[in-house]
Amino acid sequence: MGPMGSMQPKWVPTRETRTAMSAPEPLLELRDVVKAYTSTAGADPMPVLRGVSFAVQAGETVAIVGPSGSGKSTLLNLIGALDTPSAGSVILAGRDLAGLPEAELARIRNCDLGFVFQLHHLLPQCTVQENVLVPTLAISTPDAGGERAARARQLLGRVGLTNRLDDLPGRLSGGERQRVAVVRALINRPKLLLADEPTGSLDQDTAASLVDLLVTLNRDEKVAVILVSHAPALAARMGRTLQLRNGKLEPLI
Repeated sequence: MGPMGSMQPKWVPTRETRTAMSAPEPLLELRDVVKAYTSTAGADPMPVLRGVSFAVQAGETVAIVGPSGSGKSTLLNLIGALDTPSAGSVILAGRDLAGLPEAELARIRNCDLGFVFQLHHLLPQCTVQENVLVPTLAISTPDAGGERAARARQLLGRVGLTNRLDDLPGRLSGGERQRVAVVRALINRPKLLLADEPTGSLDQDTAASLVDLLVTLNRDEKVAVILVSHAPALAARMGRTLQLRNGKLEPLI
């Protein structure tokens, strides 16, 4: 050891540094995301999103509200790798989606993300269980012991559809079809579930039951949820609510 006079003072992290060091990396992060569309040839692009930045932690529930046409579905499409931003970054599990090849984006959409839309998009010619298993068809690894079918039956039982496994969608109510759509979105154990107005075609009581289901599955499946909704009472069931206004995302006051 050198002379005492040459020793450097011991570094002591500040409170802010300790907080930053201990904070977990977000599951999802958007950094200054801009999305603009050109309506007619030669026209200037019209921005829908004007620098959106926010983060979602693993297992968190977030609601996004805003008037019709404010860009809520556009934002969800960017998060879900269904579209690309005009500027800015969408980072999922530490990876910038813009830098990934299409084959990897397809894998992420199928395995890391789950989607529930206002319309259930069930295949009418397939049974309830077959519809749930559709996303597993793209997985190349062997299904040892029929684990995927077993998971489908277990999840359908959790949402009260044990006795409807072999029914076609046409025999289900609207709420039952949406429950099947939720189970289908969860079959591959995604990290993040994206729900775009999933209650828009349901009556008030059925809508509330579906959001109750999302809250329960968030807790039991450890899946983060981003819910886009126009219904403040349903959005309030999420842990945090953000409002999209004039192309910006801000906490709801």
